[in-house]
Amino acid sequence: MERLRCNTCGAYFTAKVSEEVLADGEVTQKYGYSARAIIAIAKYGMGSPFYRQESLQSQLGVPITASTQFNQVEHLANDITPVFYALKKLSGNASKYYLDDTTKRILKAKPVEKKRRNSDKTQMRCGIYTSGLIAQVEEHEIVLFKTNIGHAGEFIDEILTPRDNTLSAPILMSDALSHNQPTVCRVEKTLCNSHARRQFYDVYSHFTEEVENILEKYKQIWIADDEAQKQGLTGKKRLAYHQIHSLPVMESIKQWGEERLKDETVEENSGLGKAIKYFLKHYQWLIAFCEIEDAPLDNNSIESQLKLIVRDRKNAMFHQTEVGAGIADIITSIIATCSVGEVNIFEYLQWLQRESEAVRVEPEKYLPWCYPTA
Repeated sequence: MERLRCNTCGAYFTAKVSEEVLADGEVTQKYGYSARAIIAIAKYGMGSPFYRQESLQSQLGVPITASTQFNQVEHLANDITPVFYALKKLSGNASKYYLDDTTKRILKAKPVEKKRRNSDKTQMRCGIYTSGLIAQVEEHEIVLFKTNIGHAGEFIDEILTPRDNTLSAPILMSDALSHNQPTVCRVEKTLCNSHARRQFYDVYSHFTEEVENILEKYKQIWIADDEAQKQGLTGKKRLAYHQIHSLPVMESIKQWGEERLKDETVEENSGLGKAIKYFLKHYQWLIAFCEIEDAPLDNNSIESQLKLIVRDRKNAMFHQTEVGAGIADIITSIIATCSVGEVNIFEYLQWLQRESEAVRVEPEKYLPWCYPTA
């Protein structure tokens, strides 16, 4: 702002700030809401580390150091945190969940002693993971992330602990790892067919003819699922459609695998044998989409969202502290939730900052699907 002083009376005269500028932040605020939003989107939505953004800004003649960028992102996280916790609370009563995790690094994280699941014993833990979850709440999808010394099963326990006991058991889609299953609430367990298919695909070069047969059968199942979506089938109609078109295919794969192991056409400990055993062992949960209404076929939805985490891990490599990881989780969760809900992320983040006082009081009125698009 231009500021002039009268040499006669010594009075100061400061230029008025336009309404357009004030809408982007307070008078004393150096970096506007829009600047904070675009820095956060570039970092956590597009995978551009702060040091890379610093290099770009320097070439544009507006240098912003990596530490300054983090400070601005922290301001943003403080303003949107109430919305993150409101989404987390709301997700506890969801009807369907997609769950998975991926490795992450926090340099200053130290091993912690944690209680073993379903046991009174404790153990030292040091494995750091980012757990990702999609919660289906009515017609909305909520995407949440948590980075800590812990795995996806502990994260879903945290989400389900405050769940309303009067609600029916939710559907949980995950891979076959036992520690992905919750311990605080009964769920309708479903397992990912993409993982089962991948078991066969990974040995394609060694068992080409046999695996081609399986892949062709699995192809029919995804075609059937796509067709059900095109027809807008949901609930009982979708279930009946899969029972007619997909269940016989799954049964044929099961029968083929059992025959090959029984007559020893396929060695049990070979790559193909292990793939068959995986399919047979988890068969009852792999066909859940043919037995439970609206049960998903695979876990691809959350795996595609975890690419945000993987991209950040490859480009930025690590978080310095657990605080930094927590800030990343909050912002990335909001960005991903806006993305699946087709909400303008850039405008939404500015809206939350402008209404920060009201957001702290009533965050449930500022959820992504509440953003006024008109």
